[in-house]
Amino acid sequence: MSAGGNKLLRAARERTPSRVVPGECMSRSELAEAVNAWLWRSTGQRYDLDGHHIAKYERGAVRFPIAAYRAGLRAVLGASDDAELGFVTPRRRGSLAMVVTLDGAWSPGGIVDEADEAVRFSMLNRRDALGSGVAASGAALLAPLAGWLEPLTGWADRPGPTFGIAEVEALERAVELPRQWRSAPGLGPAAVVGQLHEVTDRLRGAGDGPLTQRVFLAGAELAKIAGSMYFDAGAHAAAQRYYVLAVRMAKAADQDSFAAATLAALARQSYDLGNPTDGLEIIGMAQHGTRQAASPRLRAMLASREAWGHAQLGHIYAFHRAVDVAESSFADAGPLDTEPRWLSGLDAAELAGVIGARFRDLARHEPGQARHAVTYIGRALELRDPAKVRNRSFDLIGLARAHLITGDPEHASTLIGTALPTVTPGNPGRLGRKLADWSREATGFTSVPAVRAARGQVAELVGARPGV
Repeated sequence: MSAGGNKLLRAARERTPSRVVPGECMSRSELAEAVNAWLWRSTGQRYDLDGHHIAKYERGAVRFPIAAYRAGLRAVLGASDDAELGFVTPRRRGSLAMVVTLDGAWSPGGIVDEADEAVRFSMLNRRDALGSGVAASGAALLAPLAGWLEPLTGWADRPGPTFGIAEVEALERAVELPRQWRSAPGLGPAAVVGQLHEVTDRLRGAGDGPLTQRVFLAGAELAKIAGSMYFDAGAHAAAQRYYVLAVRMAKAADQDSFAAATLAALARQSYDLGNPTDGLEIIGMAQHGTRQAASPRLRAMLASREAWGHAQLGHIYAFHRAVDVAESSFADAGPLDTEPRWLSGLDAAELAGVIGARFRDLARHEPGQARHAVTYIGRALELRDPAKVRNRSFDLIGLARAHLITGDPEHASTLIGTALPTVTPGNPGRLGRKLADWSREATGFTSVPAVRAARGQVAELVGARPGV
């Protein structure tokens, strides 16, 4: 699409007379209303196209709307096919297409439309979605999240059909396996996106109500899982898009706690990409949006993610304040079974491991902080459930990186040797990237035989170059 956007669609609208204002062309809002009316007459389903979406189509921000909207636009504008309106079937659109572009209205219909656009892109462009892509940052990442702090609009206009309890429970059960994706062989993001597509189809036109909100939550969980899968695979642009979508769907579900937990995941990704300022902005939004209703465990999670950003920036005093908030909030938390499932992963071991890893980050600015990293990560390993093999592997790698800073490369190499058997050859994911980080940080100790041997093993497993 050219920089001028979809000129064919705009021209078709501008030569269509307004049915409301004689002598004028059809406005974007009028066109949207006419399409919604045509779809209601043709399908018996309510749609939520609005002038904002038409503007996106004309700008070229959305190049291939969903089939229903294309059919409605053809009917209203008198076009014989999609090409007359400038809509061309997507074909291997470049990775830039997966950059966060979810800037539609924060209404149930707008959220469903955005979900549909995201899943259709992923299903039609699987190879592109799994490519490295170009991650968004700054305003491009933060702007699509602005509506999180505002009331949701549009429910009053949605008197459509409701869900039955049996159907809702079936949709919720379908999310149970994807939640265990790390231990489910063969389950990839394409399968999760496919399930999200089914949920999105069922949400279209559904009326307000507790059961509809439960379905939105199921969709939010699937979107967050897809985001985490893409993040683990290093497909950061796709991960961002699905994390933002999960926040939107959680908003429609009236589950601010889940939305905040997803924002925490998005912030973690920003830190992983070396964008701590973005991460702190995102965490600030999560904290502000849940300031009146956050549970102690959620406050602890968000404070630990705030500390992460301050550690990367070398803000020593702000880091310690955030750690104090995280630990004091966690001390006030009730039993795990009193929390929603998306917060159940934050136990004492996880909090210690996260804080310890952040002390290690801070030690890059103030090496004396590394001893605290060793203490906290050591505590995490003592408390960690042996069944949580992947979490323990992150602890071991984090502790090994801390021991490089404290000047104990032999011990660091031993820890790496313990972690290596837990990494899946050919698909190391984020564990592989952390091992590569250790290998790079150990460059100054290549005169130590144990370090040379460990770096060679890491290179063989994850493709890191031992000479780097």
